[in-house]
Amino acid sequence: LNLFDIVHTPGVAADLSHINSRAKVQGFVGPDQLKSSLEGCEVVIIPAGVPRKPGMTRDDLFNINASIVRDLAAAAAEVCPKALIGIISNPVNSTVPIASEVMKKAGVYDP
Repeated sequence: LNLFDIVHTPGVAADLSHINSRAKVQGFVGPDQLKSSLEGCEVVIIPAGVPRKPGMTRDDLFNINASIVRDLAAAAAEVCPKALIGIISNPVNSTVPIASEVMKKAGVYDP
């Protein structure tokens, strides 16, 4: 189980590693470790981005989360192109098509 974020993942990975499981848990932090976090992955779940805050429009949320999903999808397309990609970043009806277009552009789209 590889965890990636821009902050705090080593601590979360350490906490999760105490679960009685055969899974090896690793934490990766920052853009320099993004591709390493995806090596060998068969499933990639993208819950990235910020939650919608009071007063924030869907457009505001999209403007923040779209680039995050785009960058993560591009790295997955390069490092683990056969992985199943699950996107739970809001607004989902806008972020999923972004990831699809990134995969198409990379020549690895497989619906």
